Amino acid sequence: MGEINFKPIGYVKSRFKDPEDLTFACEKGLLTKTESEIVINKEYAEGMAGLSSFSHIWIIYHINEANRTEMKTYPGPTTIKGLPVVGVFASRSQYRPNKIGLRLVKLAELKGNALKVIGLDAIDKTPVLDVKPFIPHFDKPKKAKVAEWYKGWYV
Repeated sequence: MGEINFKPIGYVKSRFKDPEDLTFACEKGLLTKTESEIVINKEYAEGMAGLSSFSHIWIIYHINEANRTEMKTYPGPTTIKGLPVVGVFASRSQYRPNKIGLRLVKLAELKGNALKVIGLDAIDKTPVLDVKPFIPHFDKPKKAKVAEWYKGWYV
């Protein structure tokens, strides 16, 4: 299988310049109140038609500032103590083989080719690969199993 290449559809505008500044977002998840803007390249702007009908959207982005890959990782922020080291695929770590980020955010406003979002954990100038609407019956299983070690700090 050959190499896969993606072309960004836009980029993030954020007051955060360093990934370390967003550590708190790992702890808060959807409760994160950070505001960001996603500027969609003009050539893709018409693809945003109908998006304002949704309250939440998925942002898929390239974690271009991640400087390493970890096959074993601590699955939570370092401020949360006592979690076991797990494989990267059992975590939401940014230090993945493919630097793909996925975040569910609140869509606050759509204006022209810009999306104002709340809760994004991406730094300024992060390349955005895709935007998809959150649809509860597609995206939220009725019964989901979560590792016991996650339950202690986020559930």
